[in-house]
Amino acid sequence: MVDRIRNLDVGLERITQWDVGDEFHLPVEGKAAPAFLPQYRPLDEVLRRPSLDERLPDLLQPADLDPGLLDAAALTATRQDLVTLFSRSARDARGAAAETFERAARLLEADVGLDAEVRTALAALLRG
Repeated sequence: MVDRIRNLDVGLERITQWDVGDEFHLPVEGKAAPAFLPQYRPLDEVLRRPSLDERLPDLLQPADLDPGLLDAAALTATRQDLVTLFSRSARDARGAAAETFERAARLLEADVGLDAEVRTALAALLRG
């Protein structure tokens, strides 16, 4: 057992006798080392909490948004349905609520009119 421990003890004089060829070097060619990626640490989540400015957009933006909702035809149809809904609500309501519903209906009607103008201009551009 003592010999085994002695063999592990190289000592300073034995290292100084090494030749340059005995040193270990990296290969000249080969695969690159893996990229450094910081490890996730739960304590970082506690210590570096996001500010309100960083959290607010995440809270206002839906996590999973259906791309079909952003289709131009779907948006126009939604606006037209809302114009109908707000116009009915304005007829049924009284006072300030009726004025608010009527104003919302007029704004949406203007948006529907702008949609029609954009479609007409795009069609004219595509015709040449």
